[in-house]
Amino acid sequence: MLKHRKENIGAIKYTQAHRKAYKKVEKQLLGHNTWRSLVHDLDKVILYNFLPFKKVKEFHRKTARHHDNNIKKSVNDYIDMIIDWECARFTKPDKQLNAYDTLYKFYPNLEKEVLPLLEKFNLNNKTDESQSIEREKNE
Repeated sequence: MLKHRKENIGAIKYTQAHRKAYKKVEKQLLGHNTWRSLVHDLDKVILYNFLPFKKVKEFHRKTARHHDNNIKKSVNDYIDMIIDWECARFTKPDKQLNAYDTLYKFYPNLEKEVLPLLEKFNLNNKTDESQSIEREKNE
């Protein structure tokens, strides 16, 4: 029944840690948690038990409103996206950028929608890491 649980146990734990960080960042930014923190990436935690990693990742990116896909977004979806980007650096060693740097490195097409929200939450600054990299390039 749980055909893929064993092979995906690392991804399940990784996603659970990410969800915990999401809740913490959401509370810091909004002052409270919302239903979004209860369901954030929950589909992945469940589906990893039944499907291969790659299929879960593809499905999630196509259907989750907090990802850059063809689904129409609300302001709250963009806030969800920002929280997701901002908390990734706390649990994902391969993703050490903050929300601002993530916007400009991977999703500059979303600047019009996301930058005003980053400004509202005072997240419109570069990470220390990206600033040091930029300084090294200019030296």
